[in-house]
Amino acid sequence: MTSKDAVEAKLLGSFPRRFVGAMPVRRFLGFLPEADGRPATPKVVSQEELLALLRKFTTNFDLVDTSGCPDPSVVVGGYEFQPTVGLYKSESTRNGVTDMSTMEAWIIIKPSVEQDPFIDPPPNEDFTAPIPCPEEDLLPYWDTKRDYYPTFESSGKQSISTRAHMVACTNAFFATQFRRFGFSILLCGSWARFVYWDRSGAVVSRRFDYTSNFIPLAEFLWRLNRASPGDRGVDVSVVPISLPESQDNAVRELLGIGSSDPLYGYIVPVDTALQKPTDAEGRPLTTHRFYVGPRPAPKQCSLLEQRTRSFHVWDVTHKRVVFFKETWRLHSQGTSTESEVYRQLHSGRIPNIPTFEHGGDMSALGTKTSTHLFNKARWCCTPNHKATLPLVQHRIILGNVERNLSTFKTPKEFLTVFKDALTGEFHLHFSTHEGAYEYLGLLHRNISMENIGITSEGRGLLMGWECCSSKSRKELLEIQMGTLPFMSGALLDQSTQDKHHVLADDLESFLHVMMYTIVRYLPSATNVEDRNTLLQIFDEEHVIDEGGRAIGGSRKRKYLAGPEFHIVKKFTAPPEIATLLRELCELFPIRYNATLQLIERHTPETRFKTPSDLLACHREMMTYVNLSVPSSEGWPDIDIRDFYTITVNRYGF
Repeated sequence: MTSKDAVEAKLLGSFPRRFVGAMPVRRFLGFLPEADGRPATPKVVSQEELLALLRKFTTNFDLVDTSGCPDPSVVVGGYEFQPTVGLYKSESTRNGVTDMSTMEAWIIIKPSVEQDPFIDPPPNEDFTAPIPCPEEDLLPYWDTKRDYYPTFESSGKQSISTRAHMVACTNAFFATQFRRFGFSILLCGSWARFVYWDRSGAVVSRRFDYTSNFIPLAEFLWRLNRASPGDRGVDVSVVPISLPESQDNAVRELLGIGSSDPLYGYIVPVDTALQKPTDAEGRPLTTHRFYVGPRPAPKQCSLLEQRTRSFHVWDVTHKRVVFFKETWRLHSQGTSTESEVYRQLHSGRIPNIPTFEHGGDMSALGTKTSTHLFNKARWCCTPNHKATLPLVQHRIILGNVERNLSTFKTPKEFLTVFKDALTGEFHLHFSTHEGAYEYLGLLHRNISMENIGITSEGRGLLMGWECCSSKSRKELLEIQMGTLPFMSGALLDQSTQDKHHVLADDLESFLHVMMYTIVRYLPSATNVEDRNTLLQIFDEEHVIDEGGRAIGGSRKRKYLAGPEFHIVKKFTAPPEIATLLRELCELFPIRYNATLQLIERHTPETRFKTPSDLLACHREMMTYVNLSVPSSEGWPDIDIRDFYTITVNRYGF
């Protein structure tokens, strides 16, 4: 088992420099509306009487000691990171003592102030003021005040452990709930801090001694106690729902939901800019539509990675199954929404794109992050402003998406779907990824297994356009985007941190998707050890640098540096697939092989295309992929569960 230190380092690496502090306590209380009727508050308390006193200010909650009862969602790497105290809505239904999916807030209690994960700056320091020039008389003041101040995040071992504990609880809290934001309390010895969390980062208050001044803690808990669900951060656009008995069984069967699993109603906006505000009779048209679906299974991943949920839902109005997608997208000037991109793709007649029904930002319901708003506050002593970017929740409804690439039924279907996502019909003037890039100037930037869909007819769809950018917007192409297992080795390389996303990165991601999907889901005679070695190329550990970029990908760069890479040769596949993989791998050594790069730089210009030229357009890769599909016509169109037996008999594996 991995050491606890390593697990904690990974947790903190997934939340790099995202703590914004130290906010004055009075200002932090402004995250919650004021509430009348707070009970009489003792100014001085002891640590021993703390929990009994807390219950006095949380009359609408059950305060439960959760310290000895782990929830599976807060067990990371075999180690338990549950909160010390959980706050649940009174008389709420919960699964066990610790249930992060129903917790309203939580408290982590550490016995010593040495375990405080943060170091407050000197009081009344203004971090927006310029640092004086060396010749100014005030230099000694700044040496002792600002330059001496080390960092807000303490580097002590106990502090690191506490901060990792906080991050683990937060990851589970957001992964198991429908949340816009949330609150937690940290107590270290006699000192307390408040923390506000959202998907952009965390705002941390200055610490205060609650034993000598209990009023701030009492006021915060009373406001939380009296706050509405929306003010506590609950996503009020998702609500538990029950269908009439006449519809319930049929809808559950269509969506693949168990009879005891809860159903939820989801609100999805209609783009009011594209419709008239009233109908023909002058009645106002709805701005949102309602869908019924499951609660998505939680993923144990970083809060910063919890940006996309997608699943099938029931269209209550039109009585049909459609595809629902929710994304926390970058909200900055010049970025297009996924809804706008889909409309552009369809108006450009790009093939093999899901039908776009409707969608838009959820900002009207306040579903956007706030952490970035405090980056330039005078009290903010965390200088890494670039990491906390504004995000807004965006929802869309798509049609004709039945499943994703991992569920391919036959090898022939796999190649057909992959071809459709990359090229579409080769004889058409417009192709899929190439058409979006060449004719609309759009670079997808998030090619992944989940973003290649399959229709009910077994054809492929290229979806997941939330990360796409215009190829002319250099400032946006600098922002690292994509799904880590399928992101190119170049984008993950530490030596290319300022690299712009280019077409070759998307083409490489297509190759990674093909390799991973075949190795993971296509039965073969490859032994378990060799199969796991191949999968480790995509499951490689990564770290997040101070700018929020993922760093890693050394195994990807290694296997693509040489077309004869031995690990790739170890995978046993039918000749059609093996040939295609070899041909695609041979396109990419120029990106990572220093010898080939040197040869290319010193080769005189010729009328022939260089290896780099082949990755500057789609043509070469499209040719290989398109030629692979007709050659599969001779394959028996059988389920992959039976494919291994037949290929053994046919090819002698």
